Amino acid sequence: MDRKRAGSRTALALLSVPAALALLLSGCAPGGEGPGETSPPASQPASSGPGSAPPSSPAEGAPVDAKLKISVSTSGADYKEEKTLVCVDSQPMESSTVQDPDAACAALVQHAENVFFTQPDPNRSCTQQYGGPQQAHVTGTIDGREVNKTFTLTDGCKISEWNAMQDLLGGAAGKV
Repeated sequence: MDRKRAGSRTALALLSVPAALALLLSGCAPGGEGPGETSPPASQPASSGPGSAPPSSPAEGAPVDAKLKISVSTSGADYKEEKTLVCVDSQPMESSTVQDPDAACAALVQHAENVFFTQPDPNRSCTQQYGGPQQAHVTGTIDGREVNKTFTLTDGCKISEWNAMQDLLGGAAGKV
């Protein structure tokens, strides 16, 4: 009888392994809310639905004014490409040199608050994956607030930030 109970406990333990594995891997899936995604700090309430924003931050979709310099390194320190983006009321100005200024201004409208100004939850988990040696450094202003942020592809959380700003930074290959 003890042997039968031990076998039952082993079977239950094995059943939980696939469930645990599925839970861990869900953080790697694009579009899923998981370990590879950034989340608002625990001190801020979660958004109540699409278009919601934390209190005291501009509402998602609000016009954005930005003047940014983007420096992307695609092959280590040997090569850097510099581009600019200027948005007034979310519309790109002719002086913008990123590949798709309309899309870059739209990415700022949608993601700038979370990516540039919200501190990540210190308890978040990030997948341990490496996306490549690319780096980008963004300086300037967004809605009058100073920006000085470096982007890398060194873990799932940083890859998620890069992907949110892909129209500003360029794809993982670094084309802006």
